[in-house]
Amino acid sequence: MIKVIAACVIGAALAGGATVLATNLATDTTATAEPVNETLYNYGDR
Repeated sequence: MIKVIAACVIGAALAGGATVLATNLATDTTATAEPVNETLYNYGDR
């Protein structure tokens, strides 16, 4: 039973760490992105 509890604790810690890492990575990439000043859909420009 202790092994199951230990595995749950370790799994939760790994999941939390992965979430923080992914959030920081996503925040860093969006912070350096430049906005697009063009229209997304150019209907009729064929």
